[in-house]
Amino acid sequence: MTTESAATLQPATVAAWCWLGTAAAYLVAETIAASAFPGYSYLTNFISDLGIPYPTDSGGRPIESPLAAVMNGGFVVQALLFASAAIAIGRALPVRGIAYAVFLAAALADATGLVLIAIFHSGAREVENGLILWHMIGAGLSILGGNLVVMSSGFALRPLGLPRFYRPAGIALGLFGLASISWLMVGPKIIPDGLVERASVYTITVWELITATLLLRRARRVRD
Repeated sequence: MTTESAATLQPATVAAWCWLGTAAAYLVAETIAASAFPGYSYLTNFISDLGIPYPTDSGGRPIESPLAAVMNGGFVVQALLFASAAIAIGRALPVRGIAYAVFLAAALADATGLVLIAIFHSGAREVENGLILWHMIGAGLSILGGNLVVMSSGFALRPLGLPRFYRPAGIALGLFGLASISWLMVGPKIIPDGLVERASVYTITVWELITATLLLRRARRVRD
């Protein structure tokens, strides 16, 4: 093990486990909250429906999420772990340039958005009092920031020597995520809204799992 490899091993491993934790926090919180939501559909309901902490109606959809606190708590845990991972991976980079600055700024935007989503909901009360604006800002920061992280990761993490497929895969995933949220906003309603929204979010989750796996495999090779 070289001195440089040893110095980057721990922060890269911390980042990997944080990204795994981020993906797990989202998937577990979503599954638990959805299981308690009568008639919840992954195709037609939005993710944020799970976080509305009172019975209401949102966009014509009846909302009743008894475990909204679980979903909102999951958003906050995601935010903390995602930001921590982006900061930790910076310590593993021998060179941090513009690409990492973009990567870090996008990650912090994503984390800020997740916290806003957890605090400001998308139910009838928020529509009436105007706080829905903060929910929309949060969703925008999270989805746009997260997919920008995915797209920029191949450039920002290049010094770590990840496989050649990593950069084009990140660009493709991020573009798909951005195309999905664009479709949700202005595209024809021929695909269920919940499915389209999830396509813009699951790209980030898939990237987290891929990146964490590659970093942990790299750490094992360095130790050997």
